[in-house]
Amino acid sequence: MDCTDDRGVDTVEPTATDAVEYDLDGDVATVTLTRPDRLNAVTKELYAGVLGALERASDEDARVIVIQGAGRAFCVGADMKAHGERERTAGEKREYAWAAQRACRALQTHERPVVAKVQGYAIGAGAELALSADLIVMADDAEMRFPETGIGTYVGGGVTYRLPDRVGTATAKRLLLTAASVDGDEAAAIGLVDETVPPDELNAAVDDLAGEIAGNAPIPVAFAKEQLDRRPDDPQLALTAEVDALLTCMETDDWQEGVDAFAEDREPIFEGQ
Repeated sequence: MDCTDDRGVDTVEPTATDAVEYDLDGDVATVTLTRPDRLNAVTKELYAGVLGALERASDEDARVIVIQGAGRAFCVGADMKAHGERERTAGEKREYAWAAQRACRALQTHERPVVAKVQGYAIGAGAELALSADLIVMADDAEMRFPETGIGTYVGGGVTYRLPDRVGTATAKRLLLTAASVDGDEAAAIGLVDETVPPDELNAAVDDLAGEIAGNAPIPVAFAKEQLDRRPDDPQLALTAEVDALLTCMETDDWQEGVDAFAEDREPIFEGQ
């Protein structure tokens, strides 16, 4: 069903597509970009599939979301072959650009933490998707790059505010203005990603991280993600939001479970209630 966003831009309801697979294993939802023959290059359908998968994760009460790419790459960005096949109308260009923005924003604002698993390449739109996650784990031999200034186009996905948050304004300028590549080790050193590991340890590292988050109480985890992202300029607003969140948590069964588990010297079992 077609609809319109708050800027008057035509949108399309998120749907499942062959470009994205969704799987729920326990409390961890995995969103897999599945165009390995094109190194998971983005399309409008892929973006719609990401949106649909994120909605399923909400509906099924996943506690953590992992986004990954099938095959040799996380995502190499725009499908330049598809772009070259025909000239798009102005409306089609606008629709494609906003499809990317909506998918990235949905990752950024999802109530559950999102972990990006990066192998091979995360380039352009692929780097935008990875940067939309809360945490990024990258293989040390992988490559991340924002090539847009070198090919006459421009970044999206909120890179102009998320990248400086991670690496600082000066380093963000260097990465965007030079279109330089960084490998996993450099990406970790500058704070672009949270952890790098050898390629054969990537799956285990992401599984461990997702499991650690999933084992915590979902309600305070959601509050932490929301409030860290919001960061009001007035510290008093942050203090008030923290008290409101704390009082809400203290009314939950999980708060009592945490108290009981501590007293009984055991691991708590949280139900998200």
